[in-house]
Amino acid sequence: MGKHGIRGPIAALRVISILTLIVAAVLWAPTAAPGQAPAGRADAPVGTLTVAVATFGNERWLPHLYVGAEDVVLKPLWENLLSRDGKGNLIPMLAEKWQVSDGGRTWKFNLRKGVRFHNGTEVTAEDVRFTFASIAKEGSANSMAPEFRTIKSMEVEGPYTITVRFDKPFVTLGNRVTQGLFASVAYIQSKKHIEAGEDGAERQPIGTGPWKFVEHVRGDRVVYEAVPNHWRATPHFKRLVFLKVPEPATRMAMLRAGSVDVIEVSGEYVDELKKVGMRTLIMPNTAAIWVILGGQWPTKPTYDPKVPWAQPDAERAKKVRLALNLAVDKKAIIERVLGGVGTAVGTVNYYPTDPWISDALLKPIPYDPARAKALLTEAGYPNGFELTMNLTAWPGRGFLPDVGEAVATYWEKIGLRVKRRPVDRAVFSADFRARSYAGVALAYAGPIIAPEPWELFARIAQTKSAVHLLVEHPKLDAFIERLGAEPSVAERTRIMREEMGPWLYEYMPAVSIGATHSIAGVGPKVGEWPLIPGHMGVHNWEYVNRAAR
Repeated sequence: MGKHGIRGPIAALRVISILTLIVAAVLWAPTAAPGQAPAGRADAPVGTLTVAVATFGNERWLPHLYVGAEDVVLKPLWENLLSRDGKGNLIPMLAEKWQVSDGGRTWKFNLRKGVRFHNGTEVTAEDVRFTFASIAKEGSANSMAPEFRTIKSMEVEGPYTITVRFDKPFVTLGNRVTQGLFASVAYIQSKKHIEAGEDGAERQPIGTGPWKFVEHVRGDRVVYEAVPNHWRATPHFKRLVFLKVPEPATRMAMLRAGSVDVIEVSGEYVDELKKVGMRTLIMPNTAAIWVILGGQWPTKPTYDPKVPWAQPDAERAKKVRLALNLAVDKKAIIERVLGGVGTAVGTVNYYPTDPWISDALLKPIPYDPARAKALLTEAGYPNGFELTMNLTAWPGRGFLPDVGEAVATYWEKIGLRVKRRPVDRAVFSADFRARSYAGVALAYAGPIIAPEPWELFARIAQTKSAVHLLVEHPKLDAFIERLGAEPSVAERTRIMREEMGPWLYEYMPAVSIGATHSIAGVGPKVGEWPLIPGHMGVHNWEYVNRAAR
């Protein structure tokens, strides 16, 4: 494995053919995940692997309480029905086979027998039904709640078989129940454990993953221990410890001192890592960076018509959004803030390697502060206006406060008055569910939660979304509904390239910066590490080998 720690191009992940699943029932044979070690191998787990990350998210454990971005600390504990291999293909996990029929309206999962939760009870179809119902229930904070509410029925046909039915085709449900993508958080939970008491289940969560829960000190650390003879992969390390360390310079110092073994870093630290002899693992094109312009939800009670970029006068609002884009030098941010790791792109949530990208959509909005100031005057703001820039690190995206600071500085050069507001991700998670940040900007990096961009929009940019991180607009709603029911990969690709992408480029709901990579700094204790292409952030802990000495 090379220094990038991946096998196969990122493009492989984003052109997965779901059409074959829809045309006929598909039964997949069990396939090993990349780097998988056989359960019960001779060498027992030993030592501690310590990881420093910028944030844990909102630090909740029940499926209706965590949002999704917490998966950096959730994934070691739990498993999904499906996963992905090193080429991006869907493969079995807790479901050993599955069938899709009726144009994507019916999904049947056959569970692997003998898989047990950490308390010894066996996983059954009732646990799957309970998990999906928990995600979908009223008041759920889970970012997939609206999608799981479209389930018409769930039929348990035996201890190991469940059929999930929808009124409309859901051609990409497989992407919602896979371990191998960031924030696909339909982890299978124990019905009996949670029903015995949610408070107890929050304090002592159990799962089926290769790591069992040991300790959680809120805002400080999460500790796991290897599960001996795990059905899928027994970890090489005895303990896995996550530390919350918001400051990137502190994470760097800890790695150099040997007090941690893995850190999240941004591109600006790559050269420094090389100078001190530390390895870097790069997961290319895993995050699309844009600046959220909060308040673009006209049908919601918290809508504020006085927000300049979301006001009812569509022409004036568009001029403000264009001015905010023209004021920012995207290429300079990628070079100076992200260390040159990434590519400026003109369209929100499109990547340079996508089959649905075009030269026109790749072209970033140019840097033209003089025109930006003129547009503000035309829109009725000759003296600028005041706004707040939240500086918030997200799991796997510790560089975002620096991006927000850079954008705020550019905006000040055209006469805006920007108040900086550092906000912890756990606090902001409640804000974006309630849509309570009208008039607030935020640097954000949309993760690849599924191969196609509309699948992220279904979660964060739809009128019925549980969260709001882009825009609410009937045109985008229509695209999401249409793409979600279209079984042809070729036709979905055409719609995204020729219709949805150009609409996003023209409407300009955010300040699009571009696509960047996930980067990890790795200490000498860590050996081979088979990462999954397209997955944002550090993951696959059970497959991390100890370095040879």
